Amino acid sequence: MENLNNNIELNIGLLWFSAVITLFMFLGVVTDKTRSRPFMRCFTALLATNILMLLGESGLWIFGGSPDNIPILKLCAFISFGLGAILEVLYAYCLIGFVRERQKISWKYAKVIAVIGAVYLCIVVISLFNGMLFDFDSNGYYVDGEYYFIVRFLDFIIILLEIFMVIRFWKILTLKGTVYLLSFSVLPLLTMPLLSYWDPTPLYMATTVSLLLIYMLFRGELTRQLSEKEIQLVEKNRELAQKERQITENRISTMISQIQPHFIYNTLGTIHQLCLEQPEKAAELTHSFSQYLRGNFSELNNSVPIRFSQEMNHIKCYMSIEQVRFPDIQTEYDLKAEDFNLPALSVQPLVENAVKHGLMGLESGGKITVSTYETDTDYCVCVKDNGVGFDKSAVYDKNKHIGIENIRERITAMCGGTLTVDSVLGKGTTAVITIPKEEAI
Repeated sequence: MENLNNNIELNIGLLWFSAVITLFMFLGVVTDKTRSRPFMRCFTALLATNILMLLGESGLWIFGGSPDNIPILKLCAFISFGLGAILEVLYAYCLIGFVRERQKISWKYAKVIAVIGAVYLCIVVISLFNGMLFDFDSNGYYVDGEYYFIVRFLDFIIILLEIFMVIRFWKILTLKGTVYLLSFSVLPLLTMPLLSYWDPTPLYMATTVSLLLIYMLFRGELTRQLSEKEIQLVEKNRELAQKERQITENRISTMISQIQPHFIYNTLGTIHQLCLEQPEKAAELTHSFSQYLRGNFSELNNSVPIRFSQEMNHIKCYMSIEQVRFPDIQTEYDLKAEDFNLPALSVQPLVENAVKHGLMGLESGGKITVSTYETDTDYCVCVKDNGVGFDKSAVYDKNKHIGIENIRERITAMCGGTLTVDSVLGKGTTAVITIPKEEAI
């Protein structure tokens, strides 16, 4: 069989062809946003190393045959042999990085290959001076060094370790991933029978083919992950839309639950009576009532939290109406924190509940306190009354407390906050809204 080592043009052409193929893969990776992934960074370095290694090997063919070129030939040999060691290490880290995308595993196998690669690289450096791995005859042609077998031995050990690594994680990699990643070790092994009459071009070509297969594997995996992310994004948007619809429904339900017909009738009746007896007071009450209705109706279009000061205006409008009807009700405001946001109609309904379910049960009077304060992590709003209270041990029916449940859900959905209600029968009720500071700005 013809010794293809004598065909210099063929070897140079095939090495350069392999370098061009690798260059196209390299450009495809560096222009892709996915190159930031750990295993893709290793793969990018792997491709760049292969290009330089192929150029170094082709230099041995181009500059061979002239004793004057021996310094250049030594440099080319160093690039070819040295980058070969680095190539194996990069592949090991690339493989482990790819597996870690699916399951966290140790880097120990890659570190073992890195140690062997470091020893390999040191021997290559020494060979520059003593020719133990590679040398050049008097005519300037490359010849194997006396200890060239060390190269084959180390290559064989690294290949076995790489095969072991792939088989070790085949369940994580799936069958396709296992086959493609094994090609980096198996394809060079299949070229071994050719080395007696054609060395080492088939080995470099096999490496390039395996890198092409790995490139296809990685691109397919990244495309799959991107599709999964797009599906997750669609699902997330659907959930957000559903949650937004729920919040809107809750706002409407809250608004309707707050504007009870009997409250409107009673307020209009009070206005009518004041028109006959105290026209100026009637005008004030009419203004407060219009502000109250405006605040409730504007909530239908309000999908974002509002400033606490806006909510306080709504509370004061409501209480100004109730205190005309029930002048013996006392209202106290203790506001130590006001610079935060919260859902509209989240505090005013609690004040209204305190009047209707707390103080109306008393023979007369009663007191409501609205207070705010802050901790290191939260803003808090407290609505407290000294009304009749209720028995907390009784079975809680959400359907009978739809207003409270709507408030709680809106506070959670819009601000990540909480609503707690505590009551003692015969002593009163305390409701506390807690808004995390990172959500309240």
